[in-house]
Amino acid sequence: MTRRLHHPARFLLLAVLVLPAGALPMLATAQQAAATTVRAAARPVAEPPATAKNCASAPAGNAFYVPPDPLPPGQHGDIIWCRPVTSPAPGARAWQILYLSTTVSGARTAVSGTVLIPTVTYPGTRPVVAYASGTQGWGDQCAPSREMTTGSYDEQFAVDNLLAQGWAVAVTDYPGLGTPGDETYSVGISEGYAVLDALRAATLLPGGGLSTTAPMGIEGYSQGGGAAGWAAQLQPGYAPGLPLHGVAMGGTPANLQAVAANINGTAFFAFLGGAALGFNAAYPARKLLSDLTPAGRAALAQLDTMCQEQALATYAGKRIQDYTAGGINPINEPRWQTVLNANDLGTIKPRVPLLQYHGLADEVIPWSVEAALHTQWCAMGVTTLFTTYPGDHVATHVQAQPQVVSWLHARFAGTPAPSNC
Repeated sequence: MTRRLHHPARFLLLAVLVLPAGALPMLATAQQAAATTVRAAARPVAEPPATAKNCASAPAGNAFYVPPDPLPPGQHGDIIWCRPVTSPAPGARAWQILYLSTTVSGARTAVSGTVLIPTVTYPGTRPVVAYASGTQGWGDQCAPSREMTTGSYDEQFAVDNLLAQGWAVAVTDYPGLGTPGDETYSVGISEGYAVLDALRAATLLPGGGLSTTAPMGIEGYSQGGGAAGWAAQLQPGYAPGLPLHGVAMGGTPANLQAVAANINGTAFFAFLGGAALGFNAAYPARKLLSDLTPAGRAALAQLDTMCQEQALATYAGKRIQDYTAGGINPINEPRWQTVLNANDLGTIKPRVPLLQYHGLADEVIPWSVEAALHTQWCAMGVTTLFTTYPGDHVATHVQAQPQVVSWLHARFAGTPAPSNC
């Protein structure tokens, strides 16, 4: 549901933790030492390529984010249009893309994002990694593709770590963030679709030189951990042709009810308010916000214009009951429970190896939430390695970077994936 939060020493940490290629030994933990070796995931046949005929006609300015009506024909993952932009990463080229994806109801939709490709020649077929961002905020100005152009995207360090390996990176904005409408924030199904479709879109980028048979991976933390987990679960049925080799996910909000209970009335309430907006956008027929008072509607409408930092400061200590008629907690109602249950991870078996990691002192998403997900997937026979870090929500994202990149390296090399089930 969330991502890293700002900390006074954070950018000093990030400055020294951008990882050069070849300097990524796997972290030795007690859990990894006990890991067993299992077979590597098979590489499926890639989906047939498509063309992006309209890339040269992309609108200028923010009109780029407004999709044509009706949407053009095509498969999910096809590019509607694209444009080159100034790269936020030295040694890489960057494009903004608008591509086709799918809603929770199965309808076609348009999602924006960014593709970054290193300028250095890669020895062999260049891998493509989808980076699933954590919470940026709810106003369109908070979309990662927009923040990258202004230098305010605070997960650039993680993207740079992937680029430093020579890998291409596709960063989705998620449905409704940047594009018209509300972001379907924390709705794992639609976020998972958007992540998978960003991978396909990257390989169809004109002039990008990427292959549709390129080995692919996914990294995501916090909100992005949920999106990455859902991408892993959905891929066999939704995008079976993507040659996905592994998914690394951490700080994962696998059980949305447990996360909501943990942050209601705390400094992190904005994430709960944002999730209310997101689920209402994804499931409009359920009228999930009908219990809000007029003041509650106004409060969430204001939240919907903000990026993360402002929202956290504005709504710190609030409870959902502060905004509902009679002070009820609507999350306990059946109409809410139905959609939350549908977006909880752990009910579908991923077919690719997984890396899970979580901070024992995570104050936003309890460690027990990820641990329970690991247990669920282990019971299904999933190949998943779960590593516990000692830190909080912020620190764990930074501290796990060497392990994440090294683990992905091993998957692309065809090394059998470890598991500690």
